[in-house]
Amino acid sequence: MSHLQLDYIALEALEAWVQALESGAAPRQVLGMTVFGAADTINSPAPARLAERAWPRVALPVLGHDTAAWVEVWSVPGSAPIVQHGEIAGVAYARCADLAFTWRVTPLPSQDLLLQATQQTYDALFSAMRQLGCQHPLRFWNYLPDILGAGQGEEERYRIFNVGRHASFLDQAAMVNPNPPAACALGHPEGVAEPLTVYALASSRPAQPIENPRQMSAYLYPRRYGARSPTFSRAALAPVGDEECVFISGTASIVGHETVHLNDVQAQTHETLNNIEALLERFRAERPGKVWRTSELHLKAYVRHAADLPLVRQAVQQRLGADVPCVYLQAVVCRPDLLVEIEASAARSH
Repeated sequence: MSHLQLDYIALEALEAWVQALESGAAPRQVLGMTVFGAADTINSPAPARLAERAWPRVALPVLGHDTAAWVEVWSVPGSAPIVQHGEIAGVAYARCADLAFTWRVTPLPSQDLLLQATQQTYDALFSAMRQLGCQHPLRFWNYLPDILGAGQGEEERYRIFNVGRHASFLDQAAMVNPNPPAACALGHPEGVAEPLTVYALASSRPAQPIENPRQMSAYLYPRRYGARSPTFSRAALAPVGDEECVFISGTASIVGHETVHLNDVQAQTHETLNNIEALLERFRAERPGKVWRTSELHLKAYVRHAADLPLVRQAVQQRLGADVPCVYLQAVVCRPDLLVEIEASAARSH
């Protein structure tokens, strides 16, 4: 039985699905939820399962699915200790044994407050993880408005975000070195003004960071990408209970540190999948005799332009088959020349 399980559930089916999850032959309990959909959908009255806690809500419209919103659900076995809920200095959490799901939503009343808000958000998350006994972040998800817009001093807002994140990582070096977590950072679609939302999975045991031989490590990028490089690993192998979980960071059409296939979304999607397959090869090298397959992954694809969805979906299905689960959302990727980004997760018993 999977210790940590990921599912994407249509919002309208959530109530019945969770009830079946909790009362099935092998019952499970919810560790964390995040809702993805258009702003008017996620901010409307929520089903009871969502309303009982202030689970994170991210204003990224759903593309190509018969639902207005997807709910990302992380669950653990019902036989595990009961999931405990609470809040520490503005960080909400759900904790079970050696695993915690934490999140913080930070309003941004001024464009000039992004650096301060980012550092404070990360400082608070790290502090909460430490107090929960889950001092090793495994994976961060970051969503911010106007990611490519100009912020303080006309600097690009994603680069400002990276400065704030890096400052917090320096202060918390003992928690992230030498094991930088996997991560992604996406922007809401143009014109959507939502808060900075960061959520994370953390553990009492560190993950093993994995880098992609086809790409320069993000934290080593040259200064042309900003005063501070993005602080994350390309992927992480994490021990969770008696399992090993894979977290593949947001991955795009980058070789070395350069964007490739400019203005060609289908070619960018194929290059992105090349990078994911290269990471799977690295997993095999790190774990001889254990073959990780794309069929074991749950994918989340971020597409900048909704009209590009058919080309992105065609490339994903051509490479991975129609049965590999993939959720498609509209989001702005962190470089102006990137049209698509894909992340992935998987779990396997030892």
